[in-house]
Amino acid sequence: MGGKYKVMPKQMRIACIISVPIKLITIIFILQVGHVISISLIDPFANGVCYFFTFYLFLTTVMNAFSKSRKEKLVMTPLSFITAICFLITALNG
Repeated sequence: MGGKYKVMPKQMRIACIISVPIKLITIIFILQVGHVISISLIDPFANGVCYFFTFYLFLTTVMNAFSKSRKEKLVMTPLSFITAICFLITALNG
């Protein structure tokens, strides 16, 4: 989250906690689009969610590239880019 802090402030910790269920829901959507699971309730918009996260992760890649943290630049930038490509491939093939 920016690489600015060695110890996250309380507000940033809350943001991290909130991000956990979002990531779990995202996993469900990518498994749906990849035909690993089948949940008819989310099927109509699962592909759109994958495209949304593709865009979001490409944006995150750019933001990580401009981070003040060297570790974030070297580790998180390529990881977010690879993850964005994976979401894109899944969305295109789903």
